[in-house]
Amino acid sequence: PGAPRGVTAAAGNAQARVSWRPAPANGAEIVRYVVQGAGQRVQVGANQRAVEIKGLTNGETYRFSVHAVNAKGDGPARTSNPVTPTAAVPDPPAAVTAQERPDGTVLVKWPAANGQGNRIAKYVVTATSAGTNAPAGESRRTELVVPAGELEYGTQYAFTVVAVNDRGAGSAASPVSNTVVPYAPPERPTDLRSTTVADRPGSVAVQWSPAVANGRPVTKYVVDVGGRSSEVTDTRATVDGLGNGQNVTVKVRAVNEAGPGPEATATARTVAEPRVTVTGSSATATSATVTFTVDAGGGKATCSLSTGGEPAKSGNCSSITMTGLTPGTAYTFTVTASNAAGKGTGTRAQATDALYGIATCKNGPDGEQRTYCDRNVDGRNGNEVFKVTRQDNDQQAGWAKPGTRLKAYCKKSGENVDSWIYNNQKQSTWWVQVDYKGKNYIPWAWLNLEGGDDIKDLPTC
Repeated sequence: PGAPRGVTAAAGNAQARVSWRPAPANGAEIVRYVVQGAGQRVQVGANQRAVEIKGLTNGETYRFSVHAVNAKGDGPARTSNPVTPTAAVPDPPAAVTAQERPDGTVLVKWPAANGQGNRIAKYVVTATSAGTNAPAGESRRTELVVPAGELEYGTQYAFTVVAVNDRGAGSAASPVSNTVVPYAPPERPTDLRSTTVADRPGSVAVQWSPAVANGRPVTKYVVDVGGRSSEVTDTRATVDGLGNGQNVTVKVRAVNEAGPGPEATATARTVAEPRVTVTGSSATATSATVTFTVDAGGGKATCSLSTGGEPAKSGNCSSITMTGLTPGTAYTFTVTASNAAGKGTGTRAQATDALYGIATCKNGPDGEQRTYCDRNVDGRNGNEVFKVTRQDNDQQAGWAKPGTRLKAYCKKSGENVDSWIYNNQKQSTWWVQVDYKGKNYIPWAWLNLEGGDDIKDLPTC
């Protein structure tokens, strides 16, 4: 350890009082102090920093040295001022009182001592706690204010006072004062953390570690979030009533008998409405997929995709596919993200692919059936197209030559058509609305849809 600081000695009647300030520990806790002088060696505990050396000769001058000891060994010594014991000492103060104050200081007071013919130059105050003595300070007046933090908060102390005259002679110690327990406002709360409350709009959750009490119990914490103040006895709080997406300053103070301590601060943000950014889209003939990103605003977002005339589709917040759409149709899709604070939207225009079919007619094995697909009588050739979903010549819109590619819109139930000869034994009651002289119908039995010929790919007209 380092050398003790402020080693002083005061002469008394055949004795001397030696006191000192703590020595630097230098990384290993001090275990004791050693006082040497006048042929004596006195060892005291680490918390003892004042001793009386007795058995001295009045009129003889003495010096005393003090050094600290830790696990590494003895530190350097520091020597006191010279003192000469004498019988011409003042009387001690008759009484001492002590008062702890909310600012952390302790006020020690005493009546003036009788100098016995000599002037009293100063008073030396010693603090006693758990049987150990330590210098508390010196004063030329009949009172001493021990600074805040000089004594350990929450520890019980009593005080004695020695009067020292202008010749350097000190009295015996005064009677012991009443006991006091120094205290001050609490320290700043530590580990302050503030978070967004995902499922509550306008709310912030705050948590911290207990503040050091400084000698009196912490009775409450004052929490200020964005100007909204509340008091709690726990080390956490949730503050509501703030705006959505609001950045706020969080302040927390601990309070004890001495009042509020310094504030700990942090920042927080309440949950904001989601923000949707559409990044792309794609489509088939009967479905569309919209891709997007969502800034959930600190909350928990749920997402859906909607378009006019179709039920909304829920999905994950990155990509949603809507099925059952009409081929070859332009749509405007809306992505909606929702959280506790509200909703955010993004839109995307996307058309479904057109669905085409091939008018199919294959000649039969003989006779009329064999030449049906090839003949051209009055413009007739292969596949009839009707304005209605039945083979009604009065409602005929025209003929589609075999191999004609027709844009399909939707399907509609109608008269059964058997095309077992002309289209691989295909027959069906479904008719397909196609782009042929407007929107008219051809039997599915005569049409092969591209991409698998699945009639379910077409919506019902």
